[in-house]
Amino acid sequence: MRVKTTAVLAAILVALGLYVWFYEVRRPAEQEKQKEAEQKVFLFSKEEVGKLTLIYPEKKIVCGKKPDGDWRLIYPIEAEGDKDAIDRIVSNLEGAKADQVVADSAANISEFGLLYPNVGVCLDLKDSTTDTLLLGDKSPTGDFVFAQKISHPQVFTLPSWLLSSLEKTVYDLRDKRVLAFDKAGVKKLELAQRRQRIVCTQGGSQWQMEKPLETKADKNEIDRLLSRLKNAKAKEFVDEEPKSLKKYGLHKPRMEVTLWVGEAKAKKMLRIGDKEGENHYAWDESRSSVFLVGTDLVKHLQKTVFDLRDKTVAEFEVDELNKLELIRSDTTIICVKDTSGSWQLTQPVKLKAKDSKVSGILWNIKGLKAQQIVTEKPREFSKYGLDKPQIIARFWKDKTAVVELWVGEEKDGSVYVKTKQRLTVFLVEDKIVKNLLVKVEDIVEETAESIK
Repeated sequence: MRVKTTAVLAAILVALGLYVWFYEVRRPAEQEKQKEAEQKVFLFSKEEVGKLTLIYPEKKIVCGKKPDGDWRLIYPIEAEGDKDAIDRIVSNLEGAKADQVVADSAANISEFGLLYPNVGVCLDLKDSTTDTLLLGDKSPTGDFVFAQKISHPQVFTLPSWLLSSLEKTVYDLRDKRVLAFDKAGVKKLELAQRRQRIVCTQGGSQWQMEKPLETKADKNEIDRLLSRLKNAKAKEFVDEEPKSLKKYGLHKPRMEVTLWVGEAKAKKMLRIGDKEGENHYAWDESRSSVFLVGTDLVKHLQKTVFDLRDKTVAEFEVDELNKLELIRSDTTIICVKDTSGSWQLTQPVKLKAKDSKVSGILWNIKGLKAQQIVTEKPREFSKYGLDKPQIIARFWKDKTAVVELWVGEEKDGSVYVKTKQRLTVFLVEDKIVKNLLVKVEDIVEETAESIK
């Protein structure tokens, strides 16, 4: 008997649970979902969209989606589209919801600005075409815009920002990139300016300058140049089908930037021509149109050999060093790293050194950048004070002297330096002299009194 009672109670609980699920949870959720769907202006997913048509009082813009998901302008011009800008419009339409119906009859649509609407929008989907949505005047408060579908008489309101998001020009929706390329895939860069041509190639994570001289290139400077070029936008498109580039000074450009991208080394080339006001005419070899770019971009691209070459004075890895020598006329300081990784002063006295101080000296030398390349092949060192340097800094890795830096004469806030490993003479900031003129008491853990 108790078993039967328990079974009956269990069945009742199951039934109650099902009732709660269907009528208290699932059904209200489905009703809410249905209500939300009914409020939506268009029922579609953005993946279905193949074409977007925007109709204005005096123009029409048609954008078509390509198989790869990018967009292209079809009308009134044929050009690559701005994917982000067009995708935003499609997303806004996908989420657009009617606020309230304000008129059931279409008899007086002129009252709502719908007889001659500000914009009409239609989407072509994979298997169908959406109804055309018309947007008219804004409400007196400006918070809403009156709207209507061509096939329905009802006039309803939508948030006014939707109208603003649809009021676009051809310029707004076309690809405005000055040069379209994959920055990570750039293998070679050529920068031609009048009589100067600089060529740099990428190998692994490093860049090398090939012309006008063979030397290591400044990776960070090239990275900044490529980033600026990749993000640059055309200010205005001035001629879609130019009969001649000569009119814009692009037949013999003042500057030409050429990139080779990817394993196939696809060529991307940008020409900069004559100045027009605060801008310059430009032309991308992959498209016909002439456009304007800002003077700030042109200035950023005007690089010299010095700008793009590596300006590092001494190359080494700080963590690999285990001996430091600072040789001056009055004293020689030698520090050695012990087996525990701590620095010890061994000359002129044997004491524990401050690891942070020794590391600071090494990092200051590693970060030393040339302000000027004085000469690649000096005829003599005496004119720079490098025949008898005031300081010699020598860094060791095991039994090999990795770097030997000579510090010569000071000149107007700078100082001449070179390394034993290279002939090149550099000018660097003279603060390096102060960094290397350290005293023993500055390096050791003990106080000056204990040293005496």
